[in-house]
Amino acid sequence: MLRNTFAPALAGLLLALAPGLADAATYPQLVARKYAKGEALPEGVARPVPSFDEVDRSKLPEGVTVLASAKAANGRVWVLTDDGPFRSTAEGYERLDVGPHHPEPGQGEVHWNTKLKTLVADPLGQIWIGTDRGIFLSDGEQWWQKLGRHDGVPYEDVDCLHLAANGDVWAGTPEGAWRLRDGVFRYFWGRRWLPDNAVEAVWTDDEGRAWLETKTGVACIEDVPTTLADKAAHYERILRARHDRRGYIAGIDLKTPGDVDGEVIFDVSDNDGLWTAMYVAAQALRYGATKDPAAREAGRKSMNALLDLERLSGIPGFPARAVVTDEEIAAGVQGYSTEAKVHAIGETAKVWYRSPTTPGLWCKGDTSSDELDGHYFAWYLYHDLVADDAEKAEIAGVVRRVTDWILKNDYTLVDHTGRKTRWGVWTPALINKHPLYYDLRALNSIEILMFLKVAEHITGDAKYAEAADKLIKDHHYLLNSLLMRRYDGGRWADINHSDDELLYLSYYPLLMLEKDPAKRRILTQSIARTWEPIEGEQSIRAERSPLYNFVYGATTGRRCDVEDARETLQDWPWDLIAWTTKNAHRHDVRLKHEPGLRRINVELDRVLSPAERTQARWNANPWRADWGSDGRREDDGVAWTLGYWLGVHHGYLSPDE
Repeated sequence: MLRNTFAPALAGLLLALAPGLADAATYPQLVARKYAKGEALPEGVARPVPSFDEVDRSKLPEGVTVLASAKAANGRVWVLTDDGPFRSTAEGYERLDVGPHHPEPGQGEVHWNTKLKTLVADPLGQIWIGTDRGIFLSDGEQWWQKLGRHDGVPYEDVDCLHLAANGDVWAGTPEGAWRLRDGVFRYFWGRRWLPDNAVEAVWTDDEGRAWLETKTGVACIEDVPTTLADKAAHYERILRARHDRRGYIAGIDLKTPGDVDGEVIFDVSDNDGLWTAMYVAAQALRYGATKDPAAREAGRKSMNALLDLERLSGIPGFPARAVVTDEEIAAGVQGYSTEAKVHAIGETAKVWYRSPTTPGLWCKGDTSSDELDGHYFAWYLYHDLVADDAEKAEIAGVVRRVTDWILKNDYTLVDHTGRKTRWGVWTPALINKHPLYYDLRALNSIEILMFLKVAEHITGDAKYAEAADKLIKDHHYLLNSLLMRRYDGGRWADINHSDDELLYLSYYPLLMLEKDPAKRRILTQSIARTWEPIEGEQSIRAERSPLYNFVYGATTGRRCDVEDARETLQDWPWDLIAWTTKNAHRHDVRLKHEPGLRRINVELDRVLSPAERTQARWNANPWRADWGSDGRREDDGVAWTLGYWLGVHHGYLSPDE
């Protein structure tokens, strides 16, 4: 059964919250329900059967089947049959030629081989014609006006059309459906929205819901009035129900694609620390903005889990990548392997090891700089916005041990092997001098300066400021920050989007805490260089990310694109299942091809709405055309939540909207 229960749940919730929502600024949240072929639709819902009353069938060629008809303002009736299109005359019907007989000056050309596939008339008597080359609007006589890919039509091969009472235009195609509303197109492809992509009929009901019949079922797509605040609560309920493993937050695998009520499988990932840290940060920002005790409780649980990565590792100052218990392994948790090796070059040691401090617990080594970016980011926000005195002391102890461990090992992170991890490298000897590490120079310089700044702030120990100043004066680490996304790193084919996420997680504490005008002069130029558009390079600004927007605005005081960020938050799917989305076949986009360092060297010419693509985290490439896991995974929603609460905390978004 394909039925999606999110929409009824949302409708019921909004009824319960109706008094509060009446005063809040709502927006239309797209929600889909799917019904398998043969499954009963709600009472009163059925595909309309056209009567074609305006067609005088006796005057059509014998035996033809009428497929569609439309009456123009001039009274002439257009009829589409299985024997081609016809148009009424005083005597009967004539075959309809495609396009005008005598084009007016400036009128666009209609290709002679255009195939008419459907017809519908609007209340003005204008005929909308669905073809294999887009939509044409006609006055019923000579004027044919095309709406095609250059106007934003996502897919031109149109099999069915529906003009809704509210002014929407719906089109069904062999590759999904699209809607035109107020001059803006929205594309619906894949099982996020439809049972399958071959859309055979579209209609709307009295409630404004769109119904789309495909070969294997029916979908209902509707706009449900909601608020960003309610969406945040919805995602939090999903996370609490399925994504919390003893405080560690991550996505889950679904035994049956799309079935969140069936068996789910936890995955112990390389990035448990990072994803959990981002959740802690989101809850700290939530608490800072609202003082909601639930935010403090949720943040505290995951902060304790985060601190345990260091406290239980058996190596003071070393946070494990992840931890897993024997019981969890026996229960089928994924991601643990007794044979997995450390990823560092030349290493043969196993990456999982027994915790020396806690029986029945396994720790994962080879922790990367990614994890520590998340740790320091979360330590800073939770310490300043949530922690009581006892928690502040506990956090300060962990921060001191981790930072001292990095300093003791010459700005590298050493794990259970007694050697540095693959990516835990911030030492000048490597990132400034070594040919295998120099491409880490910009990001890792910013990272270590952030680590030291947070350590100084939380512990009050001036030695961390002294260490940062030495890196700046003797090893030009502040100047290194100006290399971010420069030269080859600014070419779209060479951009590492995971580094962008780590970069902005590092910029935020560093710039929020740094008060020295001389240092800020360089650091604000560094972040501006990644944000502002530059000819020949691809900037972060075009990605319309709420996280990046609000980090940039909050840390620099400069204008950020609040409306773009708000729209991204609104368009983010209500359903967090990682359905596959494809856009490379669309007619309204262009593909870019270029050799580069990254594995994906084909991208779209623009970032599409999150409703039309798949993106679980900010480390994903939003320019990618096709992506997803066919519904075999559900995301935790933390990427959205962090961006949202950052915007609320800094006043870019109202907590009531």
